[in-house]
Amino acid sequence: MALSDDDAAPTALFLVHGWGFTPDFWQPVRARLGRVETTMLDFGFFGPENMTARPAGRHVAVGHSLGALWLLLNPSPDCVGMLLINGFARFGATSDYPQGIPRRVIERMMRGLEQHPDDVVATFRGRAGIATPAPGPARAGRLDWALELLRDADARGALDGEAGAALPPIRVLAGGEDPIAPPAMVEAGFRDHIPVEWIEGGGHLLPLTHPDRCAAAIAGLMAEAGRP
Repeated sequence: MALSDDDAAPTALFLVHGWGFTPDFWQPVRARLGRVETTMLDFGFFGPENMTARPAGRHVAVGHSLGALWLLLNPSPDCVGMLLINGFARFGATSDYPQGIPRRVIERMMRGLEQHPDDVVATFRGRAGIATPAPGPARAGRLDWALELLRDADARGALDGEAGAALPPIRVLAGGEDPIAPPAMVEAGFRDHIPVEWIEGGGHLLPLTHPDRCAAAIAGLMAEAGRP
């Protein structure tokens, strides 16, 4: 769903990818949006990172998986809308959040990165639902940093009370058959805070498998943000 010149959407777009991917992950969605001023953060999993990339002003932020969690942890005062795709408010399990991924699973991946980072990435990408190889040699240090964030970070508090009231409008788009962020995890993290739009049969890579739905959700949020 491309934005036309008549659409009232003076905002820019800020895209944040997930673990084991690069900004190129967003290409199918960007192609459907047409001419939109876009800035993309790069965690540096396969090349130099660009963690300082930000739009210059008002923008809609879109995060996938890890990128969604990162956006909740790093809200911008210039963000006027947020779309979390295959996202979660917490990834790692805790005593009050058993729906998360067990600590031992995440730490097993961290140990694997020490010896065979490319294999760890390939296994994850395969489980997520993509058969194409990674875009380059894995940077173990950056991937390990991100796994530590996934293990420990908790954005649930950012959705509560005054903190939640200060956030821009948030939408969540999730896959009903996501093997990485299963429905129970998504529901537990966003319950009572943000309604979830489910894509029946969708997996963990909605921007690749359902780019039209993702682009439509982004275009809708940008149009809302552009209305007076």
